[in-house]
Amino acid sequence: MDRRLLLEILPGIAFLLGNAAGGLLWAAGAAVVATALAVAIRWRWDGRLPWLAVATLVLALILTAFGIALNDETFVLVRPTVGALAFAAILAVGALARPSLLRRTLDYRLRIEEPGWRVLHLVWISLALLSAGANEVAWRVLTTDQWALYNVLSDPVLIGLIYLGTRLVAERYWIIEKDA
Repeated sequence: MDRRLLLEILPGIAFLLGNAAGGLLWAAGAAVVATALAVAIRWRWDGRLPWLAVATLVLALILTAFGIALNDETFVLVRPTVGALAFAAILAVGALARPSLLRRTLDYRLRIEEPGWRVLHLVWISLALLSAGANEVAWRVLTTDQWALYNVLSDPVLIGLIYLGTRLVAERYWIIEKDA
């Protein structure tokens, strides 16, 4: 197994184990510790901080601390919603920048026409909003244990949808180099 993939799934495993051992607040605490560990390891490996993981860690730390301090699991349940909405807002603001946020981030990998970057922003924003809405429904209709499993499994599904959406946009707007 790729060591980076293992680091990506470490917080989810810690979350499930924490939930089984002591409930949702324990799960959130275990996931925060695992995320901090993963960020530290990635920093050591790459020599730079993975900023998306750091932002996730800060958000999880704040909401978990409130949940523990107030003994209220709701802070843990809404963390994925808040994170997805923040991601959508960052993408929306980033779409207004020139060059756009996604272009600055992915231009070395994606050679797509300018309209494609706008479409890609819309796809990613839509998926983030879908994720936020799905979490809101899930934590209201599922039991805590069911939601914990949903929470861990929904991230790989979202990543897969982002990959699929990106690939479809790239196929449509790919820049074909002209031979000299």
